[in-house]
Amino acid sequence: MVFFSKYMFPSASENTSRDILDILGIFMVLLGYLLRIIARGEKAQRNPDGKTLVTEGLYQLTRNPMYLGTLFIGLGVSLVLFRWWVCFIFLAVYLAIYIPQINREEEKLVKIFGDKFRNYCKTTPKYFPRVSGLLRIQPKKYLKLKLSWVKKELNSLIWMFISIIVIQGWRDLRLFGHVKYGKEIFEAVLFLTILFTIFILNYGKNNHPRKS
Repeated sequence: MVFFSKYMFPSASENTSRDILDILGIFMVLLGYLLRIIARGEKAQRNPDGKTLVTEGLYQLTRNPMYLGTLFIGLGVSLVLFRWWVCFIFLAVYLAIYIPQINREEEKLVKIFGDKFRNYCKTTPKYFPRVSGLLRIQPKKYLKLKLSWVKKELNSLIWMFISIIVIQGWRDLRLFGHVKYGKEIFEAVLFLTILFTIFILNYGKNNHPRKS
């Protein structure tokens, strides 16, 4: 990133299109974390002993919702920070790392669950949900969210946005000067303040002792 910043970072002339890519990128990052939070929470809840095959919730749409979430996060970060073609570099690295890992994990699942896992593979796609499955999606069924699940990914989410803000600030300082950099810092602080306030209010509401 440092040595090839001239080629990877957008130029000052791309300022207008950057706003669109920033919005799309942040949306993908948040979607990715939503998938990871729900998938991780469902797995922990339905498989506390590590001996149960989880096929409910998001696992009805794809066999690897957490890895799909990681894919969206990486693509989103690439859109926010770099030129659009950097997404292809990330995708190549992602596939090189995660496809062999997923294959190894599924080989273990076949040994543990046998035909039960094989039948699950026949009805559920390995990576991306089928369009027919997405059309039948029920938010209350697939997108259930619990505060205890959020806590497990919250530190990662916060550090992810801090990293994005720092790198984006450094990029904009080089491209646009101190005025643009100051604006980015103000927007970042405002965004994190709103995010933190929403979390605290929800946390306090969910943990407020009920009156008997």
